Amino acid sequence: MKKPQIVGIGEVVYDILPDSRKLGGAPADFLNYASRFGGEVSLISAIGADDLGREVVSELNKYKITPVLAITPYPTGRVLIFKGGDGYIAHILENAAWDYIPYTNNAENITKKADAIYFGTLALRRDYSKGTILDLIDVAENAQYKFFDINIRQNYYSKELILELLKRANILKMNLDELKVLRSLLNLKGSVEDICLKLKKTYELKYIILNDGARESKIWGENDNLSVIKNTRLHQAFAFGAGNAFAGSFLGAIIAGKSQEEAHEIANDAAANVCKQSQGVY
Repeated sequence: MKKPQIVGIGEVVYDILPDSRKLGGAPADFLNYASRFGGEVSLISAIGADDLGREVVSELNKYKITPVLAITPYPTGRVLIFKGGDGYIAHILENAAWDYIPYTNNAENITKKADAIYFGTLALRRDYSKGTILDLIDVAENAQYKFFDINIRQNYYSKELILELLKRANILKMNLDELKVLRSLLNLKGSVEDICLKLKKTYELKYIILNDGARESKIWGENDNLSVIKNTRLHQAFAFGAGNAFAGSFLGAIIAGKSQEEAHEIANDAAANVCKQSQGVY
């Protein structure tokens, strides 16, 4: 039986923390969780001809993520992580290899075969990668799921870019802060539920996922069915990777045949575990 093919397209970085570094970037983190349900996963991105680039390949192989990586004259992406007053501050460095993802035959062939693709706004901050990623999404004609994780970071987004991605997606994931940005950019009126249902109808979305930190998550699915999960024992509303754990687990579970409610529970548990580990609670 053919395994589902899941493709992530976008940034690949190393998160540089004060005392360590680790593979980062939403697409790779998402694929790590999505692969746990039996799918074969591939990451389309770009790296530099440097030590970090070689580490990226090694780490992706360790997580059984097939690397579809172009080597560019630019340095492998880095994100500098600093401890701030209320948590962490992430500074994404400019002019990274993933700003220059080329359109290749290999990337095209893998995307054409995909059952699901994943993308966000960040990797389209420069025109070069923007053109590549939009073209790749457009050739993913067999993809049953096109997962747009809005992932608003720094000033790397615009109304036009979000609309370009919305009209190509059939799953949208966002948090409450990102919904507020979307409300302002698109001049959306009404309650949170009104806005989500309007977006779902306007862009013919299969699912809308809304996370409110560690407090609760809501998913609107088929026939506008709403599932809600509240968390009462998590005090940390932010942890690196929690949103990616949720997204990857939800899609992996849906592709594996789970119901919306079952997939929601699985996704919430994955995100909660990330938060608990960050708090030192196991």
